[in-house]
Amino acid sequence: MKVMITGALGFVGCELLHLLSTRPDIQVYGVDNSTEAFTLRSGIFSRYTNIHLYNVDISNLKELSLIPKVNLIIHLASVVGYLTCDNSPEAAELTNIQGTNNVASLDTPVIFMSSGSVYGAIGDICTENTQINPQTLYAITKAKGEVAIKSKIPYVIFRPATLYGLSHKVRHDLLVHTLSHDAVKNSYIKLYQPDAMRSFYTVHKIVELCVYVIDNFSKFKGNTYNIGCETGNITKRGLVNLIKQNISIKVDIIDS
Repeated sequence: MKVMITGALGFVGCELLHLLSTRPDIQVYGVDNSTEAFTLRSGIFSRYTNIHLYNVDISNLKELSLIPKVNLIIHLASVVGYLTCDNSPEAAELTNIQGTNNVASLDTPVIFMSSGSVYGAIGDICTENTQINPQTLYAITKAKGEVAIKSKIPYVIFRPATLYGLSHKVRHDLLVHTLSHDAVKNSYIKLYQPDAMRSFYTVHKIVELCVYVIDNFSKFKGNTYNIGCETGNITKRGLVNLIKQNISIKVDIIDS
């Protein structure tokens, strides 16, 4: 089987490459537009004969079309997060919308990593039948990406909770990571909106799910799935209390 991964050297992509490196039955064609990522991380995976990496931007359809034809695409490439998208709106639209349209035009089944943020503020139990209401540029671009994927090719769409955990590409802008960093480095956390509820899921578990769907795509085809777990639903105060079980810290609560 041949699989393309876009955003292959990113947070989720690196963990997925790591897991698929143990699968000689799958030839992996990893695509990433970051020259820095290639400099820092491509060597980690160059030892595996089933992994092939391409420094290609998905917004460039001509270059993307030169990648060998595959059986399935795992589309991870994205400008991620509302702050990053707000700071780079042109890049966000180019990658998240135009790039996704280009991926869809390859006429290949896709597992698309959307986002739970497409729902907006819910305040209640959220199911796949909940009407989406994207409020940020990031969420809007993800919602438009879903439309592009659904309208053209066989698909499985994931709407994950906020991911966290270790990968060869660590993200430092995730809430769990930020609070843990402040605790370890400063023994101090300033906590805003302590009773705001958040949903979390580990990067390793979502990568395991990706591999399972790769092996069983026909069972999931044509469906959209919220990805999370009950134990991952927690207030920010609760998250800090978990951190306090492992390290002594001072916490200032800012309710405003």
